[in-house]
Amino acid sequence: MKSLLMLALICNFSIISFAENNKVKFGKIEQRDLEMKVYDQDTSASAVILYEKGNSAIRYVQGEGWKLYFTKHQRIKILKKEGVEYADFKIGLNASQSSKEEVNGLKAITFNLEDGKIIKDELNRKDVHLEEVNKFHNMQSFSLPNVKVGSVIDVEYTIDCKSFFRNMRPWRFQHSIPTVYSEYEVLVPEYFRFRQFTLGFERFTLAEETKVPDKVTLTSKMRSGGNSMSATQTQFNTDVITFNSANYHYIAENMPEFKEEAYTSTVDNFIQQVQFELQYVQFPGDKLYTYSQSWESINKDLAEDDEFGEIIFGPVKLLEEETQSLVAGAGSNKEKVGILLTHVRDNYKFNGFYNIYSKGLRNVIKDKNGNVADINFLLAGYLRAAGFEVKPVVLSTRSNGAFVFPTVTGFNYVVLLCEVDGEKLLLDAANKSSGINELPYQCLNSQGLVVGGAAPEWVELMELGRSDANYVAILNVNTDGKLSGSLKIGRKGYSAQSFRDKVDGFNSVEKYIEDFSEKKQDWEITTHELEGVNALDERVLETIELSVTNKSIFAGDKIYVSPIIFNALDENPFKLMERKYPVDFGFVFKESEMTVFNVPEGYVVEEVPESLRASLPENKALFLFSAQKIGDRQIHLTATLSINKPVLMAEDYGNLKELFNMIIEKQNQQIVLKKI
Repeated sequence: MKSLLMLALICNFSIISFAENNKVKFGKIEQRDLEMKVYDQDTSASAVILYEKGNSAIRYVQGEGWKLYFTKHQRIKILKKEGVEYADFKIGLNASQSSKEEVNGLKAITFNLEDGKIIKDELNRKDVHLEEVNKFHNMQSFSLPNVKVGSVIDVEYTIDCKSFFRNMRPWRFQHSIPTVYSEYEVLVPEYFRFRQFTLGFERFTLAEETKVPDKVTLTSKMRSGGNSMSATQTQFNTDVITFNSANYHYIAENMPEFKEEAYTSTVDNFIQQVQFELQYVQFPGDKLYTYSQSWESINKDLAEDDEFGEIIFGPVKLLEEETQSLVAGAGSNKEKVGILLTHVRDNYKFNGFYNIYSKGLRNVIKDKNGNVADINFLLAGYLRAAGFEVKPVVLSTRSNGAFVFPTVTGFNYVVLLCEVDGEKLLLDAANKSSGINELPYQCLNSQGLVVGGAAPEWVELMELGRSDANYVAILNVNTDGKLSGSLKIGRKGYSAQSFRDKVDGFNSVEKYIEDFSEKKQDWEITTHELEGVNALDERVLETIELSVTNKSIFAGDKIYVSPIIFNALDENPFKLMERKYPVDFGFVFKESEMTVFNVPEGYVVEEVPESLRASLPENKALFLFSAQKIGDRQIHLTATLSINKPVLMAEDYGNLKELFNMIIEKQNQQIVLKKI
């Protein structure tokens, strides 16, 4: 009985909540919202979305046809100074001629409470700016006036897709600040069929689909007469067409902010949202028009595209003579690949733009630069001229997110798959720090689609490579309070790639070393050398002679020394009480520090931290720590962290967080030396 009563109360509360929020009108605000000082469900929130409602509807417009309209109303309360940034709005718009969009009916007001009175400031149209991002996208931006802590802002607008209705916008119920109430409705006439997808880990208060009666009124006119016998007459006819529409209705209440943490591929993969994909259109008595793509159709369309397949699979005669000259002295086929990869990297500049379509080999050769497709398609031309089989691999980068249904627009990067002596190698000439079979870190996102075969093929990008970093040091514990000696850091795989990118950000190796020294205030460096920075297939070796001043403490007759000197964690990167989305490292890795401590004359080893072995189930992650006394004069210390799965699921989060807590606890323990 008690359970039934609670259920009735919950249902009644939801009905009241729906009713209250459905009464929210633009520009009409409650004084209680202005008096609000803190959001009770998250007192740390800098702002909170009090209310938002979206509506997407496909409607018929006389003389124009079927059009898609998207309307949004959003109300935000500013609670802290950091929350003022939420009064800055950017609206992305399609700019291509076939599906151009524009914002209509934009209204925005800032409300403040001053001396008990509600004061409002309206957005001035001259403060609304439209910017061309590229030939496909525009950005409309504006900032509300007089926004401060305590303000409530109210914004409403409609986006008119002037041409076509495929551009159904996703609706996000979750944001970087909490949301009290979020509602979204989609109205789709029965002639259009959409497939819906939901993402995220929160629950909807309401998610339903209903059929509703709908109609279109068509007006036509007919003229008669206009001769010597009668005057011209115009007759208007009205036809009403009735049909059903699908109404999709979603409500989410009390959505927590999405807290982004370390090792997340992209937020948009995990926040609560709904997306729609147009599958087909069919009007009575007309044929079926299919719009939903399949991987088979994408593979075929790209292979035949004049800016994709016709370039990468097209003739390469203009490169043949140069190619033969370049690889003439190569000893193996893999060496030939390396020579051609280096040639393209050294002579053609990547302009920083991601795209899967190219301007063509001749234009790239003439301009000496291009986007990622331009650079890699040119490399493909050289490889094919050398006799290798090459196929493009299209993918979505980590920041671009995962694709939830087959669509070519989900891809924004292209690399190459080259078969060499039976081995399949992945190559990217646009990134100067990537070796063979080692794509840039941003490419390690789910799968890549191999284009050009009889059927679609996939390559697992998360299983490509690994990262290794080894810190090896020999240090003297000196009675002047310093640790002095030598340090060698060896990096391979993605650790080396990241380091090369870092060094490349400076004008020279010397500039990097100078900057390194300036930032290491507690290090006194006498020599600093690098090896292998420009040789992609080798490890990078960093050798440093130094003294360290902040890792040992003298107290009376004892010296306390930190066990992990060079690769210690500043803090646990995992701070959430609960994480509902995966931990995405991108690759497996191993980091180790091995140090020999030489004990000074007149001291003995009194205490060393205990050894530790800690791991996650199935050895997904492992931490090993060992500190051993070697006679009376040395301590050998090793600490190794291995992450053996590139992606760990949410159920592993608690164990992973605790593992990192144990690492920090261990590195905070001390080696104790006592004066004899």
